[in-house]
Amino acid sequence: MAICPAQRVWRHVIGLLCLQPTWPASTVSTDWLDGRCAPHAALLPPEACAPRAFPEQCATRTPVDSSWVWPGRNWCWVATKRHACYGHHTWEEAAEVAEKEMEVVKATEGDVPLRRPELCDVRAHGRPLKPNETASVQQRTSFRIEAAEASFWFDRNVAVYVVSLPSAVLRWNRMQQRLQELEINVQRVDGIDLASASGLEAAKKEGLVPFGWNYTAAKETMVRLLQKSSKSAAERYLENYGLGTVGCAAAHLRALWTAASAWHARKPLVLILEDDVWLEEDFKLKVRKLLKAEAPCDWQVISLRSQCPYGTCVSPHLTRVQPDGNEPEEMCRHGVNYGFYAMLYQADALIFVANALHQEIWNSSTPGCLANDVALAQISDRVAYYAVPSSQEPGFVQHGHFPSVRSVLNQQTSAAWLDQVLQKKRSSQVL
Repeated sequence: MAICPAQRVWRHVIGLLCLQPTWPASTVSTDWLDGRCAPHAALLPPEACAPRAFPEQCATRTPVDSSWVWPGRNWCWVATKRHACYGHHTWEEAAEVAEKEMEVVKATEGDVPLRRPELCDVRAHGRPLKPNETASVQQRTSFRIEAAEASFWFDRNVAVYVVSLPSAVLRWNRMQQRLQELEINVQRVDGIDLASASGLEAAKKEGLVPFGWNYTAAKETMVRLLQKSSKSAAERYLENYGLGTVGCAAAHLRALWTAASAWHARKPLVLILEDDVWLEEDFKLKVRKLLKAEAPCDWQVISLRSQCPYGTCVSPHLTRVQPDGNEPEEMCRHGVNYGFYAMLYQADALIFVANALHQEIWNSSTPGCLANDVALAQISDRVAYYAVPSSQEPGFVQHGHFPSVRSVLNQQTSAAWLDQVLQKKRSSQVL
């Protein structure tokens, strides 16, 4: 096996080798203080990445505006995803909206897109754990004891990092204050702004982006994939895949490798947060309960808030993420399981996950994978990836009210790329 290229700069982990795309289950203690999973939980092997059933009439509907066009694409699925990913709906609610929009009897059939949705795609499952005022003294006392135990366990077992641009002072101050309120120690990991001419080269020198990665080639591939799509679709995708997205991916890789190199921490779990999330008051207790009672022992990554999760519900709060076989691989099976808001990792799987993501993100033939959340969903048949549906409210974390830094940076750097797409579309008389 060869040394991973991304480890070139990280001298303190240079002895680690690239791992095969499988990872043995972590050694697990059943003691409440050290336990990192539920030994009794059933394991769900990843299923083949195959399309699921949809009504035939959906393929003949008019393409959804601002969506990428490819032959045979299922427009009922596209409409359902849009409402589930951006409207805070459960999948059932999103399908109902899509049925009216697409004028079909059923937008989905059987277990599309989330198998066993009644188990975890339930809004009430995100309710706060703290007893209300009508609870008995015994219930309130039990909660305080559980919360204290969870806080002690969390501090002993979880290393916390926050990805934040040095210029994002307000975001960092807000996040720091919230973590102090919850008595959570944190290490800041600088985000990466690639808007400057030297930014991308600096990221390559640091090992976050491969020296051989060609941004122009990635953009040209995206242009080709958008040839038959509308102007609004081109604008949407190019806004989503500019240098802001590239910088976001590189920053999360920096956080993964920073955490992997911190052997002195000796903590078995790593939590990486984005700086615009809000942790709920009972966050520590919810994490402890999730791992103790629900998380299967093969888990490597758990997203604590995932928009439009695709896969199978395995417990009241978890889905086993699986690739969306209804979308082509060249577009990174875009897009489900949105968000890297609060990502929990087994520390002994960090290098494997980081290397797997590194290879997927920087593949110029699949530019859709530049979005790190989309890339991780794409490789969920190789990484044991679980997620908490965002339909559970308020859940573990809420998304903040700051504008997306990634989108702002994308808009600032996408003008030339968009001109290229529109010029080629005009020359091919698609518009």
